[in-house]
Amino acid sequence: MNRNIKNHYKESLRVYKLLSKELNRIEEISNFLTNIIRKKNKIYVYGNGGSFADGSHFVGELTATYENRKRKPLPFYLLGSNTAAITAWSNDFNFNDYIEREFSGYAKKGDCLFLLSTSGGNIKNNQSLNLIKLAKYCKKNKIYLISLLGKGGGELKKYSNKSIIIPSNKTGSIQEAHKMILHSICAFLDNLF
Repeated sequence: MNRNIKNHYKESLRVYKLLSKELNRIEEISNFLTNIIRKKNKIYVYGNGGSFADGSHFVGELTATYENRKRKPLPFYLLGSNTAAITAWSNDFNFNDYIEREFSGYAKKGDCLFLLSTSGGNIKNNQSLNLIKLAKYCKKNKIYLISLLGKGGGELKKYSNKSIIIPSNKTGSIQEAHKMILHSICAFLDNLF
């Protein structure tokens, strides 16, 4: 058996087993999102790279269907999906500022931002500076911030109202754990609306 494949499976299984300790927090986040929806507020989702793809999948499950084909669409919105705007702003100004600009055009007090980040952001290493700007914007404008993080949580853990930090430094295993949490939230919301 290839050592790299075996090591990836071992790390991912270790992380999955540890997720059982987070079930209460996953339920707490699910209840929190339910309250946001019932108050007619919106939930915005964003992440970079693979986390963007996972966020897109999550939003797709909740605006289309997960398992309950009769459930109404829920107010989840994927930031960063307007490629023309991103490339224009990044070319003319700065990529790190774009998502905050987009978010500021939509979000209002009482809304929620749901961030996915394997690193949690690090100013010194120039990691996920756009997410850190979003987190600061949320704090300043009284917008709730939920984060799924890894690698110790980085800068984002300081700004998050609620977060789950996956205890791993392996990006793939962190993303797999995030996806399991996201599907758990979908299962929770699926029969409430």
